[in-house]
Formats: sequence, C-alpha cells, structure tokens
Amino acid sequence: MKNSIYFLSLFLFIQCGSSDKNTTAEIIASKDLAAIQTKKAEVVKSMNTLKLDLESLNEAIGQLDIEQKFLLITSIEAAVAPYEHFVSFQGTVETDKNIVMYPEIPGQLKAIKVKEGQKVRKGEVLAVISDSGLVDQLQQLEIQLALAKTTYERQNRLWEQKIGSEMQFLQAETQYLSLEKSIAQMKDQVAKTTIKAPFDGVVDHLLADVGSNLAPGMTPVVRIINLDEMKVSAQIPEIHLNNIKKAAKVAVNVPVLNKELAAEISAVGNFINPNNRSFRVEIALDNSTGDLKPNMTVLLNINDYKNDAAILIPSKNILENQAGAKYVYVLETVEGQKEMYKAIKTFVKTGESSNNQTEILEGLSAGDQLVEEGIRLVKDQQMVKIIQS
Repeated sequence: MKNSIYFLSLFLFIQCGSSDKNTTAEIIASKDLAAIQTKKAEVVKSMNTLKLDLESLNEAIGQLDIEQKFLLITSIEAAVAPYEHFVSFQGTVETDKNIVMYPEIPGQLKAIKVKEGQKVRKGEVLAVISDSGLVDQLQQLEIQLALAKTTYERQNRLWEQKIGSEMQFLQAETQYLSLEKSIAQMKDQVAKTTIKAPFDGVVDHLLADVGSNLAPGMTPVVRIINLDEMKVSAQIPEIHLNNIKKAAKVAVNVPVLNKELAAEISAVGNFINPNNRSFRVEIALDNSTGDLKPNMTVLLNINDYKNDAAILIPSKNILENQAGAKYVYVLETVEGQKEMYKAIKTFVKTGESSNNQTEILEGLSAGDQLVEEGIRLVKDQQMVKIIQS
C-alpha cells in the first residue's frame, strides 16, 4: 500500500510540477525558506489526501471482491467429553505382613522346625526354646491343684452343713483359686517356649542358630513374610488434601517390572506431618503373582478431579495476553460468503489441564468452531477461510 501511494504521489507531483510556474527544484534553488516551507505543506496535504482515497478504495474492493485472499486457517470444534485429571507422586511398596519374630522369654534355641522359603500356616511352630524346667513346674502345680480342689470341695460341703469354721473354708478356697491362676500363668510361660507363625506366609530368613542363647525382644530368630497382600504408601503435599479421596482411581507404575496396575486409594491419613507438610495415603494391591517386593519404588498417578461433561480444547489453541487473561478465536459465519468466517477474540476461563487438553469453564459452548492452525497470525474481527476442519 505504501508503494502505491508513493508512485501515485510521484506521478501527480511530476504532472503538477510541469504546469507550475516554479518547479520544486527551482524553489529549492531559490533558497527562499518561506517558499520552500509553503511547497512542503502543499506536498504533505496532497499525500494525506491520496492516502485517505486509497484506503477508501481498498475497503470498497474488500467488500465487493469475494475473490480477495483471506488468511487460510484450520478449525476445531469445542467438544464435550468426560475428563479426568491426574497428579503424580512417588510411592513405596510395603506389606503389613513382614515380621521378624523375637523370643518372649530367655532361653536356649532348642530347635528350628522350618526352612527358608518354606510356606507356613498361621499357628504353625517355627522354633522351640528350651523350657528350663517350666514343664516340670507346671506338672507340680497341676498335682497341687488336684489336692487343693479336693480339699476345697470337701470344706465347701462341710460349710454348707454348718460343720467346721469359716476360716478353714476360706483358706481352702483361696488355695484352690491361687493355684488355678499360677497354672494359667505357667501355661502361658510354657507356650512362649514355641515361636509360632502369626499368619500364613513364607519363611524369608532364619536369623538364629540352634544352640544360641536368646534374649527376649533382642535376639531375632526368624523373619516371616506374606506377599499376597501388598500396599503402596506415599506422602502427599497437604495442598492436595481436598482433592484426593478414598476410593479415587490410581495407576501404579512399577518401573523395574515395566508394569502398570490399576488400583484405588484404600486409606487417606488424617495427620499432617509438620516436618514436610504432607499426609499419607495407602493403595492396596493384589500380588498373587508375587512380583511385587517390599521397598520397591513406584510412580502413582492419582485421579484428583473428574468432570463427566467437560468442554475440552487443545491447550495450544489458548493464548494469553500481557495481563494474564486467556482467550481463543471463535469463528463466526458471514452471511452470503461460503467458507468465509470472521475470527472473534473470545476470553475464556480455564479449569484443569493434562495430556495437551484444557477444560473450559466459561466463555465457550459445545460445538463452537475455533481457529486452530493460524491462531498466531489471526487478528480480532479478521476475515478467514477454512481450508480443513
């Protein structure tokens, strides 16, 4: 447009110059400042008039010439679809059934009844500790109890017949009840001489040798583990507390196994760790294949938001101005012009984003046509032509 103005102006100036008494060159040669300034004002006025005329001509051509070249674009449609947003965290595989068994009483390890790798049932004997005469003491107490019981029953019959003193009856009763309690305590001590499996599992490691002297709560004897039921625990920043709920869907990625498992959150902690401002979540996992091992590192993708009827558009088709407001270009049909549209700058309110898709909360309706390719070139109210949808 600038070149057209330039050449048209030059032509007119040449034409005018040939008829003027004094040409521009002659006026400049005269070195008359007033005359030069007057001539410049005349030239500027002519150029402004020509520029306005040219703009009017171009506008008229644009309205009448349907063959003019529009900006070529492609379009997309704002679609309604289910949308789920996920957040990622690191977790650790754990099991509640991973226990090291310790003796409850001191003594010598008399026998180990299992081997490493052996499957055991709940209550099965794993190891035996020397009873140090506890069984003999129990038998003596049981003999004494039999006598005390006979004495008590006899004194009870006599007392019912008002024979004998009350003191004799009470002494016999006390002796009998005391021995009963002593025997119960002794049986509990004798039971502690055997270490039994607390649940079904596998003997993972034998930690003591036969003949070792064991100290209660200090000398490990055997580790038993059950890998059928595993769980993943993770520490989640507290900013996610309102969005992560029990039963939320979780994709558990196990990099070392190149495997992904579908699961749900089984527990959400109620305690915020003051050291790292996080709360604990647990995800129960089925490990019937036995692939998962305690302390494995996994990646968790947790569903923290869901909208069954979200308006979604590609994230790349959302622009942002200097003030941070986000907008798109909506295509508006032009009456009487097939495949010609007007691009309307439309501000939108966005929701969550993931996988190159962004949820639109306000500003668009389902089915709206938007500028896709060419969005960086288009301007508000500009006429465009769709070459592909």
